[in-house]
Amino acid sequence: MQTIAVPYDKSDFAKAALDFAVQIAETQKAKIKLIHVIEYPLATTFNVSGEIESYDPMDKIFTLELINKAKETLNLAIEPYTNRVEIDPVMLMGNPYDGITSEIENVQADLIVMGTKGATGLKELLVGSNTEKIVRNAHCPVLAIHSKCDFKEIKNIIFASDLDGSHGDVLDTFVEYQEMFGAKIHLVWVETPYNSINEDLGKERLETIAKDHALSNYEVHVVKAFKPEDGILSYGWQINADMIAMSTHSHKGLLHLFAGSVAEDVVNHSNLPVWTCSIK
Repeated sequence: MQTIAVPYDKSDFAKAALDFAVQIAETQKAKIKLIHVIEYPLATTFNVSGEIESYDPMDKIFTLELINKAKETLNLAIEPYTNRVEIDPVMLMGNPYDGITSEIENVQADLIVMGTKGATGLKELLVGSNTEKIVRNAHCPVLAIHSKCDFKEIKNIIFASDLDGSHGDVLDTFVEYQEMFGAKIHLVWVETPYNSINEDLGKERLETIAKDHALSNYEVHVVKAFKPEDGILSYGWQINADMIAMSTHSHKGLLHLFAGSVAEDVVNHSNLPVWTCSIK
């Protein structure tokens, strides 16, 4: 792992994400790209360094004031960590989601650590959060952080599994994170009324997946719930898990609207860190 991208908006969620990213960067000798986007009514997002062309003097003054405040925000965010890891601040102007995703691709991030307060109700149905959209579209793993947490306390991790092994590459990727945390993986499959199987057979298939991917320090579990996300969250509470990990299919457009995403639902409703990675 070389580069960790951290979107930053000075919220408590973003501060928690930065703190956790620093803890990971220290163990991996990685650098952090701290991305701050100044929301501005523009069709595109662009990098700013303190100067901007404008024909309206008042508009220029207002824009420069925004830039100066953004610089101050980034400097304050970085200050506590200057002696621990390398943090490279990036300041953009425009649409937050477009700016964040563009910069993540530019720096070829290996991991995105992003604070989120989730989304509920009508907002979740119609809009969702920026974190949810990044989880859906990112080309690298995303770690969603809801509150400040200690890297050293991540010892029990739920990995939400299917039974056909379609998430195999994602599981292989996550094993590297398991080793980084020194944690136990709880390989979990959720039986629902619409997807039922004998419990012993379910555990047998999970054991096969674990052996196929050379897992160590793991347990397998079959849990029952009305919906997969409910089972994952409930079991996380039951075993006092420290993190949830899962693959996402990255559905888009109408397919996403009708099929939804279990990973995004878990990100929106969990109070634990949630690691996701697209099977694509």
